[in-house]
This record gives sequence, structure tokens and C-alpha cells, in this order.
Amino acid sequence: MNNNNLNKKFHIQGIAWKEAGSYIPLGKMSSPFNGIKVNLSEGDENWGETLSFEFENVTKETRKLKVFFLVEWLSCCEETIGVLSLSKNAFYNYSKNDMAMSNVVSSADHVKKSVYPLNLKGLKLWKRSLKNGCLYYYPITNGLHMMAYMLEYTFKPFEVKQGKLFAVEGAVQAEGLNFTNRMKNGLAFQQEK
Repeated sequence: MNNNNLNKKFHIQGIAWKEAGSYIPLGKMSSPFNGIKVNLSEGDENWGETLSFEFENVTKETRKLKVFFLVEWLSCCEETIGVLSLSKNAFYNYSKNDMAMSNVVSSADHVKKSVYPLNLKGLKLWKRSLKNGCLYYYPITNGLHMMAYMLEYTFKPFEVKQGKLFAVEGAVQAEGLNFTNRMKNGLAFQQEK
């Protein structure tokens, strides 16, 4: 993945996971991992950044793959609130008058999401995630944090699956200022408001 752009608003990293102690950053894969070949393509847009990904089973056997994607909003600060969407594969981040949102669109069998604080507790949860291949649910945090997705795939022989991760940054408009009330209602009633 290309980190040469000084105007980047997000840092996006992918990690393929096979079993405890067996994982590798997607950007460093030079050969298939557990029989799965990976192609990545970053995109910069006026509204944010994208990461397109394609996974191909290059074997004659059925394969499984877990992939973690970590999204760090580079403008995240101590006053930032990060929260998961209750019904979509999205994250929302609010910091003063700025906001960011990320979402993933994929053909994964299962998608799990969490937000991990960038403190000792969050780093311990992330280490456990890498060890166990499980994404530990953490729905809301404040301060510095990263957004995490876990995608689980099952591939038939020679099957190809694609997806795209979006990360968008913008200004909080009048509707965004009602975030606190919408969040409380959403957490209380478990529906998107």
C-alpha cells in the first residue's frame, strides 16, 4: 500500500489471518497466503480514500480466509468520539466540527466490526484478536482509536471475491450536531435512527 501521499486523511492496513501466530500484512504478501492470492488498489478521492481488494483461491481445494482491516483517521484526537453503526458495516467519528466515516462493501460470508481505543486496553484487545482470530466487540470509545473490520471468507476452488473499503472525511453539518441524541436513542432502542 502506498504511504507516499502527504495529504492522506486515513491510514488503512489489511492483515490476512490463518491461525494463531500465522498472519501477514496484505501489502507485504508476495505469494499466495493459504492458497489465496491478494490484489490491492488504493484510491484517493476528494471526499476521502478507498482500498479495493480482490482475493483469489489459486488451488483446487476449498479454502477459508479471515482478513482484518484497520482504519485510522489521522485527524483523530483526544476529543474524538468513535461509534459503530448498529445496523450497517460503518463507523462514525466525530471531532469538534469534523467527522469521518468508513464502510466496507464485500462478498464476505461474515463481517464483524469493532472500535479499539489506542491505549493499553485497546492494544491488548487487538493482540488477542490477532492471536485468536476473533474481533472483540467494542462499540464506542472516545479519544485516539482505530476502526477494525474482520471479514471471513470461504472460497470454492479458483473462486475470486472482491470488495472495497471507503473512508470519508468532512465537516459536521447541522444534522451531525444531533449525534449525541441519535447515539443515545440508537443504543437504547438498538435501531438506526
